[in-house]
This record gives sequence, structure tokens and C-alpha cells, in this order.
Amino acid sequence: IGTTNGSLIRPPSAALLRAIAQLEPGEQWLLKPKQLDHEGYIWSAGIKLGIRPGSWSHQNEWFGPVLGLMRSENFDQALEWQNATEFGLTAGIASLDEAECAAWVAKVQAGSLYVNRGITGAIVARQPFGGWKRSSVGPTAKAGGPHYLEQLRNWNNLDNSVEFIQMANDWLVQELDAAQSTSDLTAELNYLRLRPYLNGVLVRISEQTDAHELAVLEWLQSKSDLGIRISRSESIPDFLSKIKSGDLPIDKVRWLSHEIAPERELLELGISVDPRRIANNVSAEMTRWLQEQSVSITNHRYGNVGAGPQVTFN
Repeated sequence: IGTTNGSLIRPPSAALLRAIAQLEPGEQWLLKPKQLDHEGYIWSAGIKLGIRPGSWSHQNEWFGPVLGLMRSENFDQALEWQNATEFGLTAGIASLDEAECAAWVAKVQAGSLYVNRGITGAIVARQPFGGWKRSSVGPTAKAGGPHYLEQLRNWNNLDNSVEFIQMANDWLVQELDAAQSTSDLTAELNYLRLRPYLNGVLVRISEQTDAHELAVLEWLQSKSDLGIRISRSESIPDFLSKIKSGDLPIDKVRWLSHEIAPERELLELGISVDPRRIANNVSAEMTRWLQEQSVSITNHRYGNVGAGPQVTFN
């Protein structure tokens, strides 16, 4: 067994240099990386053992050939550790246990999921690219997916809340958590689904917020699965203070107030800000309240199609 590494695109950043040169408490090298050139662009692979939950190595990312290994007592603990980071771009599992794979797909917190296959090399349409949590910035949808261009267009503002709510309710029933196939492959299964934000969406409104928009917000709040909350009375400094203290855990802010949105402050906290008015197009609008997740599953074992674990979706 071996590995082939390409060169780095630049000398190691501070995070990568720490991963290459330092061991945190309890860690040891199974394979210590070595610098192979004078400039610092080429390194041999490194493998760290003994990474502890909550440690620097667990909670940080670095872009270079160093692999950190954590040993859990069971599947539930491993999943808890996997979800305990601030990042959520890609995640993978290797297992032949159908129940285990299904539980993982239902609970793991990442934008791109891979079952029994590599976790890199996303292909346009087949595995639309984009993450959750701090691996996602801004209000747009997954690149290469069916909703990406919708999010870049300008839509007319909402002008009929009654008609919109009727259509949006039907849309939610059909689309929320539904696994839509994104390819016609048989040896690999690919799905895309729309899921509620982990900590919900907070909507900032003011006295000038449009009446049609308020009606839609009231309807959205009634859908408990979506986790929509509204902020209107507190000052912006108090609003930011609650978020910083952890008293107001949220993933995204929809800014429908006529106040100036503190976008920079929120983005620094890892919170996406969407200042766009509610659109008159149901599909374009409703995807703004949900986050996309792609799931790619190897559907063969040793070339025998259908011999892998059959993953079901809730």
C-alpha cells in the first residue's frame, strides 16, 4: 500500500505547519511527515494517532498530507465526534451494516455525504458542491445543482401571500427531506435533498416590513420542522450580543428589516446573511429557507451491482 502526493500550492500555512510539526497532548506519529524540497512545497504523508475529542487537531482543518485518527468506543460516539466540529463540507462512512449507514445518513451534519466511496471529486449535477455550518458562506445554493442559478437571478417581490402560501405548502410536502435522484447510474446512487438548518433561521423584521411578507413568515413559523424565529424589538447590538454569547443559536439570518444589516459581524460568527426580499417564485424562495445535502452511495461490491448496503431515507 502506498500513496502519491502532489506538491502544495504554497508553503505550509500556520495551521498546516502546526499539523506537520507539532503533536498535541496524547498524540503520536504513526508516520511522521518529512519535507522533501528546500522551498517547503513537497512533503511526505503523515499519520497522527491519539487525537482527543475537542483538541486542536479535532477542531481545526489543514490543507496538506497529514491524516489524524481518532478511536471511538462505538458508532454513536464516532458520529458525535464527527458532528462536533464547526465545519461541514464533506463526510464519509465505510460500513456494510445497512442500519448503521441509514442512521449515519439521517444524522450526520455535512453538505456532501459519501457512503462506501472516496469523499472527494464531486461532479456537477451528480454531487452538487457546497457545505453546511462554517463550510458555507452566503445565501446561494450548491454549485452544480438544480437551484444554483435560481439563487443568482433577480425575482419579482412577493405580491400575493395567500396564493404563495397555498403553493408553498404543496411544495414543502413534496420537497422537504425528499431524496431526489441526480443520476441514472446503477453502480453508484446519487441523491439531493433539502433539509432544515440545524439551528434554524432567524428573520429580522421592522415596522416597515411588507404585510405579504409578514403573512408568509407567520405561515413559515407554523411549520415547526423549519425552526423559523423572528426578531423585531431588540436593538442590533443586543441581537448580536445574544448570538455571540450562544443564547441565540442560529445558522442563517434572513434580513427583511429596513435597518442596515450587520453582514460583516454575522459572517465573522459563521452565520450566513440573506438580505433579499421574499420572491414571488415559490421554488426560488423556499430553497432559501432550507439547506441542500447531496448523498452519493457506492451500489456495488467487488463489481456486483446492488450488493452493497441498501440505504433508506427517512
